[in-house]
Amino acid sequence: MAEYIERARQILTSTYPFLTNDDVKALLGISQFRTLHNKEIIVKSGQNIQSSFFILKGMIRGYFINKKGEEKNIFLRPEHTITGAPECLFLNQPTKYTFESILETEVLVFKYDDLKILGRKHPNIIQVNFDALHENVLTLISRVESLIDLTPEERYEAILERSPQFFQTAFNKHIANYLGITAVSLSRICLLYTSDAADDLLCV
Repeated sequence: MAEYIERARQILTSTYPFLTNDDVKALLGISQFRTLHNKEIIVKSGQNIQSSFFILKGMIRGYFINKKGEEKNIFLRPEHTITGAPECLFLNQPTKYTFESILETEVLVFKYDDLKILGRKHPNIIQVNFDALHENVLTLISRVESLIDLTPEERYEAILERSPQFFQTAFNKHIANYLGITAVSLSRICLLYTSDAADDLLCV
């Protein structure tokens, strides 16, 4: 366990360089380390889980079931980001989303209220919370805009530029769902861009 704690400490200080050693020690003090297997559910639709998850390794997706009984991905959260069910954290209400791991994933789990209380003694912790909210909001705004205004190819380009790690961790079916296209369309686009990249190399 000491090995995991040390790795978590290194990742936290790398992600949030403004944290002092005391800040990190305090944050780890309210956290629980968990290793998740592929497709392990950490928050289920209908639950009120007031915990946040800092992803040390792997990826977590958040989805809901639409009226047709289809899964629709709303969140794809890569490593070194914080996630959680928004209705639970901000409204103290059951969530409509289910959150599950993609492949083996390691997380730090902490109660959202504990984080806010910790911020009273460690102001830098407030900045962690602010940065997490800031990053989540910008990611969601970018996604909404892309779904409204971009073609599937442009959405692929945007996510490849903003979050290239998606293609190293997530399955194509999850990325396609997140982009609002079929897995077949994503494969076609990936093949097209791979061919273009090869052509560019041949021209150099």
